[in-house]
Amino acid sequence: MGYGVFLSHGSGDAQVAKWIKTNAQTVGIEVYLYEDDPQPGRLLADKLKAAIQSRDALVVLLTGNSQFSTTVHQEIGIAKGLGKRIVPLVQPGFNPGNLAMLQGVEYIPFDFNNPQTALATLIAHLQKAKEVKERSEAIGLLALAALILAAFSSGGRH
Repeated sequence: MGYGVFLSHGSGDAQVAKWIKTNAQTVGIEVYLYEDDPQPGRLLADKLKAAIQSRDALVVLLTGNSQFSTTVHQEIGIAKGLGKRIVPLVQPGFNPGNLAMLQGVEYIPFDFNNPQTALATLIAHLQKAKEVKERSEAIGLLALAALILAAFSSGGRH
């Protein structure tokens, strides 16, 4: 199973979010954007919770466009409630008082004049998290295989 993130952002940052998604996907990181998953008739809160729950982490783009977005704050709250890792990308000049539930969380500065630096830092962080997940899954599969082998080996000797 791959490594996936939910990318939370304000509607004014949709183009930047798509750029982040495109770049992350080139290194095998699955990125979910709610606007790419229309589900007419479904409660938005249910859609967001299911999408965040099925991902490994939440990456949140905090800018002047998103600082007052109730949806972005709702996504952060859902992720915190689910115990998900939250990786904030914060625009310089963003009012720290608007970090709300993310006060004290280490973040990646995201300068729109030089987004490559933040993107490189984010991608490196996500790649490392992906590798840790893959190693953990591989160890789990090896342990399961050993248990199955042991069960079959002892099953013939009564």
